[in-house]
Order: sequence, then C-alpha cells, then structure tokens
Amino acid sequence: MAESYRTVVATSDIAVGYWSGLATVVWMGTTYPHHAASVKAAVDAAQATSTSGTVWLLQLVAPKAVVPDGRSRSALASMLHSFDGVVSHSAVVHVGAGFRASIIRSIVTGLNALGRQKFPHKVFAETDEAMEWFSRNGLENQATVLRNLKAFHQAALAGSLQPVQSKLAVGAR
Repeated sequence: MAESYRTVVATSDIAVGYWSGLATVVWMGTTYPHHAASVKAAVDAAQATSTSGTVWLLQLVAPKAVVPDGRSRSALASMLHSFDGVVSHSAVVHVGAGFRASIIRSIVTGLNALGRQKFPHKVFAETDEAMEWFSRNGLENQATVLRNLKAFHQAALAGSLQPVQSKLAVGAR
C-alpha cells in the first residue's frame, strides 16, 4: 500500500503535510509570517521522499480563511521564490464563488507576481482540477495522491490531524 500523508503542523489556522513528493497546506484561519517556515519544512520533507527529487505543492484555502496581511503576504512570496529548482508545479485551490473568492484569487495572483518563482503556479476552484493539471504535467500515481490529499484536507478541516513529533513541526501556534 502507498505511503499515507505525514502531518508537519496542525492548528486551527493551518495544516501542513507531505508524502512522496507532494507537499500540501490547508489555510483555515489567520496566516502568520512564520507559517512559511512550516510550508518550507513540508516541501523539504516531500523532496526527501520524492523518487525524482521534485516536489508538487498544493494549497487549499478554506472558505473561512482570513486574508493575509502585508507581512504574511511578503513572507509567503519569499517562500515561493525559495522553492525555485525544487517545486515543479504549484496550485492553490480556493473553493468558493463570489466577491470573497475573487479577492482570494487576486491575492494569490499578487503573491505569484511578488514571488517571481520560476515554476508554474495556478489557481483552481476544485482539487480535482488541480490534480488533473499536476497529472498532465508529470505527477505520477494521481489516484493514490488524490485519495491521500482528500483525506488530509478532510482531517485538517475536521481538526483531527496529529503532527509528527520531529524537527519538522515548526511555526505552530
């Protein structure tokens, strides 16, 4: 059986995990600048478990996530830029419609411009769309990855994740 996800950080604001070359983040509440370090820890761990050394990054923005302030946006942009040469593709999924959803998508577009990362970075309305894009661009084992991803996201939103007790658990609050 394929390896299941590993949780780096799980709080009411953020859940960060990884497995076999994929790092994922669920933004659920307030974003703090130090959260970038948790995402970096997951990307580093995902790279260590990747057979190709390449990482795919998928971020899910929950409907009640708070729009990041300027300091947090700057930290996230720097984080994305630091992933050049490691992250193959990055996707943000924001399930939602209307004005608030368009604001979130605008912020992601702005982070993309600020980060100036060299890897493709797109916004999607559904996780399945993002996974299909990843698959078209080389991600293997899409069915297994999607199953793990959905389980991680559901557990994060339910508040039932337990972080691994290691040096990876950084930036928790």
